[in-house]
Amino acid sequence: MPELPELEVTREKLTPLLVGRTVTLAEVRHPACLKTFEPPLSALVGRTVTGVERRGKFICLVFERGLHLCIHLMLDGRFVVVPSKQTLARSHLFRLGLDSGNDLRVMENATKHRVQVYVAESPEAVPAIATQGLDPLAPGFTFDKFRAALARRNQTAKSFLTDQRAIAGIGNCYSDEILHAARLSPFLQTSKLAEPDARRLFDAIPTVLNRATGELRRLDHIPDRRDRSFLAVHGRRGNPCPDCAAAIEYVSFSDWNIYYCPKCQTGDRKLADRRLSRLLK
Repeated sequence: MPELPELEVTREKLTPLLVGRTVTLAEVRHPACLKTFEPPLSALVGRTVTGVERRGKFICLVFERGLHLCIHLMLDGRFVVVPSKQTLARSHLFRLGLDSGNDLRVMENATKHRVQVYVAESPEAVPAIATQGLDPLAPGFTFDKFRAALARRNQTAKSFLTDQRAIAGIGNCYSDEILHAARLSPFLQTSKLAEPDARRLFDAIPTVLNRATGELRRLDHIPDRRDRSFLAVHGRRGNPCPDCAAAIEYVSFSDWNIYYCPKCQTGDRKLADRRLSRLLK
């Protein structure tokens, strides 16, 4: 799933291509993707794009006269900007025709389409945006607010980082990277985070996200999850940890494979597979 770094760079790359362009066509080619009916999708036609925003894991296009198009790419979606005359593929679920002669299209190479498209008068009219927590790259991301978010929950550090109601934009991939940078176990309970641990976790969040965003800015295309060759632990089972050279391990939990360094994060202890143990109960 694209997460905050991919989506922040997507926002940057889409901005010069979309801002100032007028919509000539708006089409959802898989009806289940459109989650709103009022205002209608057709209300976008004839309006000019005035901005591109990122709200957590959503990309929101801002239009003149107070309309927003908010898109969540979910697991397998991605944006492409192509000439409008280019043949539509089955994987093209949504397209926005522009007066530049290009389309903004959303692709999803999956049998079960999960991409979500909302037309709204404000992003906050989208329920998943209205309930979002702190944006970790915003100026308002302070340690006091972070500590308050920790205090409102008692969950694992992994679950806290991926809880969009606590911190918006982080998913399975970058939560692994953040926990590695903070030297914390993914299963450490937030209620047991001592002040130094909480501070390390807080500091690691923008450090990891800004580093990843910088790496992705070097690309000449809109990034997706295949562009993560710079990661330290996520998806790198068996590879040496870049900090201590111990082999990276992973553990299954819920719907995730969680990657971590035993030496850096869990005191040389390999974590038990939580998914398997639950199934055996």
